[in-house]
Amino acid sequence: MHELAMRESLERLAEHDGGRRLLQLALRSIERGDHELVSGCWTRKGDAGCLFQHAYWQGVADGVFADDGRARAWVTGVAGRHAYHRVIDVIAAFDRLARAEYAVERRRFGPPELDRERWRERVSALLVEVLGAGADPARNATRATVTA
Repeated sequence: MHELAMRESLERLAEHDGGRRLLQLALRSIERGDHELVSGCWTRKGDAGCLFQHAYWQGVADGVFADDGRARAWVTGVAGRHAYHRVIDVIAAFDRLARAEYAVERRRFGPPELDRERWRERVSALLVEVLGAGADPARNATRATVTA
């Protein structure tokens, strides 16, 4: 259930070029392994971050955007102004999946402690699957018809 929601939220974001770029940046950073991967939108003193924190770090390293700490501005700049809500959906889905299936210690306040190796492997695999599948033209056409 949680993994399906995660996959669907990633697919919705990846339907647009800017969203795909964010996911590609995140995957490159995760695979590089310079920082730990956490769930939700949490960061831990610059040594660990969520999916989009990883996209930010990779984008800064690649010169895609400046290191100014303004997450909304760079997400909007890369993904487009209408994609921000899709990013929020992905963050929420990541949080639910991590808490449900990868938490090894729950805390009353703050993020749970995750099985970081399994979490990183699963997130990387999901990103590769979604990015490898490409956009689904039939689904985009159906959405266009419904929203028109």
